[in-house]
Amino acid sequence: MPEITVGYVAGAIAAAIFVELNELRTVASGALQRSYWPNLLRSDAAKNHGVRKDIIFLTYFISFMGALIAIAGIVTPLGLYETLVSTDNVQTPFRYLNDSSPFGYGTPPRSNLTFNRKCGNLGLLPCPYSDTIVINVFDQSGNSTMETPYGYNMTIPSIVTETYSSGVGNDTTISNYFDIEWRRYQTNSDPDLNNGSTFLVGAFRPMQSLALNGAIQPVEGLIVDTVNGGVGFRNHTIPPGFKYGATWEEDLLFIEPETVCVNTNTTLDFTIAPSPNSTVSIVDLVLTDRGGFVNLNKSYPLVDLSDPQKNPKLHERAWKAAWMTNAWTMLLYNVTNQYNETSGQKAFSYLNSEVGKTFAVPNQDNSDYYDSLAMDSTFKEHLNIGGSIGSTDSPNADARPPRLGVDGISSSNFSAISLICSGSGGADYANITNVFVTCGIMRGIPQRQDDGPKMIFQANSRWSQSIYSCVTAVKATIKTASFTFNGTEDELSNLNITSLRNKEYANDESRPLWGVEDTGNAYSQLDMKPIWGLVSSDYDNNQNVSVVRQDSLYLPGYSSSFSSLFSEYAFQNLPGSEFYQSAASSAYSVGGGSSAPVDYSGGNNMAMWARWRELSVSPENAAKIPNIVFTDYAAAAVVGTKGVLGPGNAAQRNLVALPVRPTERRIRYRWPFAIPAFIVALMLIIMTIASVVTLIFGHGSIAKMRAHLHQSSTGRIFTTFLHPEQGGLRVQSKEWSKRLGTAVVDLSGDYPMRAGPMQQPEKWDTAASGEASAEGEQFLGAPGQASPRTEYVGVQGFGQPQPYTGVQYTVPPPGGK
Repeated sequence: MPEITVGYVAGAIAAAIFVELNELRTVASGALQRSYWPNLLRSDAAKNHGVRKDIIFLTYFISFMGALIAIAGIVTPLGLYETLVSTDNVQTPFRYLNDSSPFGYGTPPRSNLTFNRKCGNLGLLPCPYSDTIVINVFDQSGNSTMETPYGYNMTIPSIVTETYSSGVGNDTTISNYFDIEWRRYQTNSDPDLNNGSTFLVGAFRPMQSLALNGAIQPVEGLIVDTVNGGVGFRNHTIPPGFKYGATWEEDLLFIEPETVCVNTNTTLDFTIAPSPNSTVSIVDLVLTDRGGFVNLNKSYPLVDLSDPQKNPKLHERAWKAAWMTNAWTMLLYNVTNQYNETSGQKAFSYLNSEVGKTFAVPNQDNSDYYDSLAMDSTFKEHLNIGGSIGSTDSPNADARPPRLGVDGISSSNFSAISLICSGSGGADYANITNVFVTCGIMRGIPQRQDDGPKMIFQANSRWSQSIYSCVTAVKATIKTASFTFNGTEDELSNLNITSLRNKEYANDESRPLWGVEDTGNAYSQLDMKPIWGLVSSDYDNNQNVSVVRQDSLYLPGYSSSFSSLFSEYAFQNLPGSEFYQSAASSAYSVGGGSSAPVDYSGGNNMAMWARWRELSVSPENAAKIPNIVFTDYAAAAVVGTKGVLGPGNAAQRNLVALPVRPTERRIRYRWPFAIPAFIVALMLIIMTIASVVTLIFGHGSIAKMRAHLHQSSTGRIFTTFLHPEQGGLRVQSKEWSKRLGTAVVDLSGDYPMRAGPMQQPEKWDTAASGEASAEGEQFLGAPGQASPRTEYVGVQGFGQPQPYTGVQYTVPPPGGK
């Protein structure tokens, strides 16, 4: 059976309209009279003097319907179009889909070596549930050494893997903690660990940057969201065998950053040097009070961090960090004072600032330090504390920075802001309440303040950099992803994520149960990175598992300048506990003096510079920048190994009963194009109903309709006068056609004339030829008797006709022979 296309349907519509239009047409004369030529030429047919009004209306109505049908014939097919639609759900096998992008060929095959763990910072400690024995030996001087008489076992105990894998099985596409692996890895060995045997560790290297894509896209082992930030874990499989592809949905584990930025209401302002050189490109560098100093709240902000899983208070943390940054900066520039215990002078006793006041800032030696984005977790780099005021610095600033040490203010005061903002450090306990939070100062892309190109650093142009206080936490959550595979080629680029939304739950009991190791505060965060994951309800009251039942879990940990993806993890393999801390910490080390292998400042990438410039105009939009950078790092760091075919896609058949909606081609219609056709159909329905009503109530009949058609037939009228011996207006159509179908009427003169002999039929029906009627009696004197009248017989051609008296002849009476 051929596939139905738009062409077939359009042809059917055109055929239907053609049939409808031709229902009104007869032979040549009828077609001519029903054309628009009578109106255009103002012929007799166009005159309506003396014509009944209902006949006039009917005439115009027929013309209107003809025009409307013609319009419908043109417009109606224009509404047809083809589209791809999803059909009913089916169950179909899935298969692995290879990634041919840099993420695909840059990801090595999975190793047979498994996860491993090492606990202890200053010395070895046995990890939870481990059979490792560690003995502290003290000498006479009190110095201690740690010994492991039976070796140090790095294997993750089965009770731990079972606990943090219990929340989801292989019958779901949701990944768990142990489905997350390092994208790139290497092996290591140590005589004190695992009896010297080889173990696996992570080894990060950058991949293709996705930061500017602004899309939700699949790469090997992940769904990467560079719109809002976050990575979802999926070992990609697709349902093959569908010509136009298929659509389906999956629930996936996502790790996503959550960032809040607050405006400090201070800016760095500078002028591009008239003759920039390789070392100095800006002059007149100042810190400007935009309200951050003069309007500073004089009460120390307190933040309640008692239940960070319910609400980590990110905005409050960012605001507090901004407050502390401004307060210490005010003390540094002697804008105000701190509490003096000796004299009893209260803090903020004076305030030497106003909106718009400027403060000179020592210029950095790096010429591109201020022309791009910078993220700084020390909260002080923008002030260049310790730098000297040179000839290129602002000579017209309202205030100059004092030397370090005035009133005890130093760079260490600013460095403490990050720890206070984070809420916990390495010495705090490793548990569910100490969630990972990293903080820092963002210097946005500078915005031009005078007229001119907004992306060109012209000489003597004036620029301003906003300063934001930003805070980022990381959470695990479950999202529902809608997939479409177009089916043309088995390429990952043909797999599209059409929507991504938070998973919806019917009630609180259906929300996921998240668990984090609870060691009774036996380990600090320096000693151990807790394992987390989705757990079953059996662990709801387990003393060794801290649980929360909610949509998301804020992941545990602490921010450290040493938590960098660029330092290889040489002594354990726990990517689910480490990658997010390292990716977030790396996202706060951008520009300035950063040594990151990927430049996210925009200093060497104009497209990135332009993108960050758009986002830097407000703290709400600027908060997307750390999220995107985090996502780019995370995408290069880890992969998900679980798919529809289970962990590693090792199964031969689907382990997840996943409904799939095949995509098929369908013909659709844009209904506004059918309005003319609807009007035609309505008119025809009304006409049909009127005809039926007239027929039922006796006002009309088929016989009357036939008689009227005969009476209005031009050919019948001519033959009735020119060939009355052959019958009148009531002769049956078939018989009339036999007798008079070959008759020729000459219409070239002023009067119709016979144009030659008529071919007589072999036989004729005398009964039919003798019909008489009331209409015919006006032409025939009496039934069966012709009336004498004058006729004109003209010479063949165009000569003047000559009058003569008609002959008498007998017409057979009705029923006669």
